[in-house]
Amino acid sequence: MDPLHLTDAEHTHVYVVDDDDALRAELTETLQACGHDVTAFSDGRAFLDIHDTLPDGCIVLDVNMPRLGGREVQEALRQAGSRHQVVMLTGAATVPLAVAALHAGAADFIEKPMRPDVLTQAVGRALLRLRQDLHQRTRAAAAQDRIARLTEREQDVLCGLVLGLQNKIIAFRLGLSTRTVETYRAHAMDKLGVSSLSEAVRVALDAGIEPKGAIVRPDGPV
Repeated sequence: MDPLHLTDAEHTHVYVVDDDDALRAELTETLQACGHDVTAFSDGRAFLDIHDTLPDGCIVLDVNMPRLGGREVQEALRQAGSRHQVVMLTGAATVPLAVAALHAGAADFIEKPMRPDVLTQAVGRALLRLRQDLHQRTRAAAAQDRIARLTEREQDVLCGLVLGLQNKIIAFRLGLSTRTVETYRAHAMDKLGVSSLSEAVRVALDAGIEPKGAIVRPDGPV
């Protein structure tokens, strides 16, 4: 499933990964009662074996498990470029590991034993973060499609605008006349479907465009 075409309704997938049978069943029941689509795994390896076939969602992941611990699972997901959000479960003895997981990108961590509302709120925040990430990726992909309509020279001029340069400075750095730069600028804005400079710059920033080459040289007028 293409993650750029998921709907909000599909962002209710939760994966419980815990080797404690009783706790795993309790977590699953609590989350299902909130309307989440929950799939449970008894160890990290079982989850990793199929994670790339699962819809993006939130992983409720125990830090301390045999065979493969939660931090190792998180690192494997990071290396795979997974978009799953992670909520770590930790006992008092493994809090430092959970904090390290937070620094490594986990959405949250919860100490055991936990109240049901603490769990559901943490999962809710993680799923919101997932939706926000999806929105940003969708916005970036749309902006990149618009940037792709521009010629190389039009992109050079747009980069100059992103840098806040005046037309005459862009012209100097690119070895063009000011009038030619104005023409490229007008064409770029027309192709981007924008009517103001601020809109053009916003599209460029959303696309992650990076000024390079002659347009960023430090010599000459600034």
